[in-house]
Amino acid sequence: MYLCVLFRNLHMNIQYIGEHLMPGMIGRTFIWISFVAAILATVLYFLNTRRKNEPLKATRSYARGFFILHVFSLVSVAVILYYLIFRHYFEYAYVWEYSSSTLPVKYIISCFWAGQEGSFLVWAVFQALIGLVLIFITRDWEDHVLSVVSLSQVFVTSMMLGVHFLSFRIGGSPFTLLRETYSNIQDTIFQQPDYLSVVKDGNGLNPLLENIWMTIHPPILFLGYALALVPFAYAISGLMRKEYYSWIKTALPWTLLSLTLLGAGILLGGAWAYVSLTFGGFWSWDPVENSSLVPWMTLIAGLHFLLVARKQRYALLAAYIFITLSYVLVLYASFLTRSGVLANSSAHSFGDNGMTVQLLLFLLVFLAIAIVFIAIRTKKFSEKRSEILLSREFWMFLGSIIIVLAAFQIIFTTSLPVFNSIFKTNIAPPADRIGFYNRLQTPFVMLIAGFIAFTQFLHYNVNSGRVFLKKMAVPFGLSIVVLIPFTIVGIVTRMNLVIAVFFILFSILSSLYNLIFQSARPRNLAAILTHSGFLFFVLGTIMTFSNSKTISTNTSRFDLGDMKANAENLLLMKGDTLYMSGFYVVYNHSSKAGNTTTYSVDFLKTKNAKYVKAFTLYPSVNRNPRMGDVYNPDTRHFIWTDYYTYISSTGTNLDSDYIVIKAIRNPYINVLWAGAILMIAGLSYAFFRRMRKRQVNNT
Repeated sequence: MYLCVLFRNLHMNIQYIGEHLMPGMIGRTFIWISFVAAILATVLYFLNTRRKNEPLKATRSYARGFFILHVFSLVSVAVILYYLIFRHYFEYAYVWEYSSSTLPVKYIISCFWAGQEGSFLVWAVFQALIGLVLIFITRDWEDHVLSVVSLSQVFVTSMMLGVHFLSFRIGGSPFTLLRETYSNIQDTIFQQPDYLSVVKDGNGLNPLLENIWMTIHPPILFLGYALALVPFAYAISGLMRKEYYSWIKTALPWTLLSLTLLGAGILLGGAWAYVSLTFGGFWSWDPVENSSLVPWMTLIAGLHFLLVARKQRYALLAAYIFITLSYVLVLYASFLTRSGVLANSSAHSFGDNGMTVQLLLFLLVFLAIAIVFIAIRTKKFSEKRSEILLSREFWMFLGSIIIVLAAFQIIFTTSLPVFNSIFKTNIAPPADRIGFYNRLQTPFVMLIAGFIAFTQFLHYNVNSGRVFLKKMAVPFGLSIVVLIPFTIVGIVTRMNLVIAVFFILFSILSSLYNLIFQSARPRNLAAILTHSGFLFFVLGTIMTFSNSKTISTNTSRFDLGDMKANAENLLLMKGDTLYMSGFYVVYNHSSKAGNTTTYSVDFLKTKNAKYVKAFTLYPSVNRNPRMGDVYNPDTRHFIWTDYYTYISSTGTNLDSDYIVIKAIRNPYINVLWAGAILMIAGLSYAFFRRMRKRQVNNT
């Protein structure tokens, strides 16, 4: 369609004034070069894998050359797109849609991945650079691994072609001109040669994305997605080469690195949600959030299956399944987010851009590759099970199965819109999404924590049951002792959460016991740090959101309209001082900068019959003329408690004479974030430890 429109515009012989067409033409050319180069690299690498004798060095050299050309072209595309964004060339639809001349530099950076075309480009560039690294380190595995990587690059790069073939759309180009997005330019500004004199500024970034975390979160998440391809490629390569175990050693550090960055990306997204959204938390079980979490969970399971497979070969099939499934689920997450199927159930998804079939094909091809190769080869490496019930590897295997079941529950419910679309049903998602997932996931957390605890007292292979129970007795008893204050103070009161906290405490204390007394051999410090971080993260989540409390209630003389609004909000007239749950609060003034109005709210304590300022919060409202009002919270962090406040509504005049606020107290939330940091640190340490060990072995 775009090419037809461009032809029509040229046929009308309109000589547009001021357009910068050359960068876009160069950018489109580089996209096509990168696409064709990826195809040629895939074909040549694959042909070399089919040679029964020694692979041809010349063929491999040509394949390398085409892949390097592919990388160079993609990086050039990224540089050109950034050039257009920073130069504010609003004649380009992508630049106009997601940027403006008033944005600070830190948010202009975020414009690059704000839209579908840019996010695909980030993904493609990361995978290309990873492939470039693999060329230099894979040695005799290069042909097999790079054939898989190059094939993925063919699909990802095709998402940026922006052409139509018959009735099919193939990708969306970031270099499409704004006037090319109209099927008919009659009665539009694009009939004027100097239309750019009217286009003074861009549409601008979504106000919710004007946050420092959104400058960091998406690229790290996409890097984690891209890294998930590497274990997939090694698994398929092992099946292609009929070397069913040798790939594990190399795939382990890549799996750890993907887990580290994908986990960090998810957590940074939670940090963004906490400071930018108004539900007072960091995770709402949104379908798009879930679709990024599930690959991380299956990759965790796959990692443990890999570790078990080195000791017990019955775990190898599960390792193949879940290592490959993790990347397929990355593609499924992309499909869910970008196909428009979640448009009515998620605030984070893109609308349908006509690429649903293309996304589905990408997903199905890689799913088919995994299924076919595993099905063909499974008899070659499957062995009769010889489980040793009282062994570390058995409980690791069982714990991984529990993680898989937890992931299945999440993705099954998340996929209800897909089922409805396919089978024309009308199954409603859970009304109370957070409560629903929390209830169903709590038993899984108990089991996982219990299995982590058991493995702290077990060696690989045979163990003594008597010794195992003896070691476990001390942490088990201490867990009961530590749990008592939790229940007496009222940190947890619901029985299912009390049981969950017991298992978590038992697991944490078991890890500490292993750290101090080495109750199992070998003692894996990286695993202890990672497991402890995860457990503290879950413990902090339970403690925080079991005790989170809305502390604002309407003590003013004005009615807010209904009982719920009066119970959860406080109306403040400018200069008035009203009581609110241990504080006296006063709305002082507002200040305006651009579209954002910031409100100053003092929280006061009384001392010697006088008001003493405890702290001041500055919630704001971004009144975007195109996208509506966005309410930005502000939070005061203390060691044990956060006070979280946002504007519910304001007066109608510019210098509002009143505001309505909602304030929430979130205790113990630093336990949550400390656990998250410890978990990522543990995964990072595990990765560097594996890399150092591999380097020593190679030497």
